Amino acid sequence: MTSRERILTTLAHREPDRVPIGFEAHGDLAQMLMDHFGVEDRLGLFRAIGIDGFSVNVESYVFPTYVGPEPSTLADGTKCDFWGIDFHQRNLPLGFAQTAADLDRYRWPSADWFTYDDVKERCLRIKELGIPTVGGEGGCGIYHTINMRGYAQTMMDPLVNPALTHAYMERMGDFFVDWNERWLSAAEGEFDIFRCGDEVGGNDRMHCAPEIWCEFHKPQLRRVFAVAKKHGLKIWFHCCGCCRPVLEDLIEIGVDLWDSVPGYVAGNDQAALKRELGDRLAFIGGVNTLTVVRSGTPLQVREEVRRCLDIFAPGGGYILGGGHGLFDDTPIENVVAMFESALRYGAY
Repeated sequence: MTSRERILTTLAHREPDRVPIGFEAHGDLAQMLMDHFGVEDRLGLFRAIGIDGFSVNVESYVFPTYVGPEPSTLADGTKCDFWGIDFHQRNLPLGFAQTAADLDRYRWPSADWFTYDDVKERCLRIKELGIPTVGGEGGCGIYHTINMRGYAQTMMDPLVNPALTHAYMERMGDFFVDWNERWLSAAEGEFDIFRCGDEVGGNDRMHCAPEIWCEFHKPQLRRVFAVAKKHGLKIWFHCCGCCRPVLEDLIEIGVDLWDSVPGYVAGNDQAALKRELGDRLAFIGGVNTLTVVRSGTPLQVREEVRRCLDIFAPGGGYILGGGHGLFDDTPIENVVAMFESALRYGAY
């Protein structure tokens, strides 16, 4: 099987030839692994150690070309994205808004700020590599709102100013629906997976009450996910924090694959998740990268990999990977043990 075939098979809740293997590395770790295995690039590394689920922000991801207004730059030289976000909440594009009328003072992004002419061609090139194609952006989550309004205001808005909250969430949803429709249509059926990342919570709880999430965020995500489903895509949802209280809601509005299922986060009883949701939801991740892979021994890493395979692999619906991304303070021998064990013990 190719990596694409292996991943799409497991997302259909069927058992492929072996459990697919995912990879998410930060800092210099990928280069350290390339040096260790004597390969020249990431694709060579993935072939050397059996990686299938490439980072959705790198090899598999096809993004349209931005041709819109020049994004702003902060005084220290930090460049913002096309929303005006710097991802450290120093510049809050909607921080000024107090009423729904204030929202008109913000220059809202437009799907016209992008060109989509080469999206299909780039998808076809990725498929030639035997890997799945990923596109789209869910957008309408808590993390995006925090970057637009700030953490404290995002938490307070639904309680003290629900009309404003509904208004700006609706405006965000309007953009993401239009943008994703243009983006996915340009691929003419060549996308496999739609991506949506949102940090719904921290390790011990959600950022907001589930009822707040369901009232203000769920309706907009439903609108955006409906676009992905219209185009026949599987929906990949990333949250490495607490989201168990709204997992059923996420499944209801179309989520097919949840990344990254860390067992040390509140609500993530991994065996219970597989037992209760495994017929409707696929999982990627699970391996304890925070303590076992980062601080344990290679033997402990191998045991952790086997534990995850025992829980998640039966019946398909699983891509083995880290409960969080791997960083360059992780011992190389432990990373190698993780991937070698996945290949050794992951066959069906």
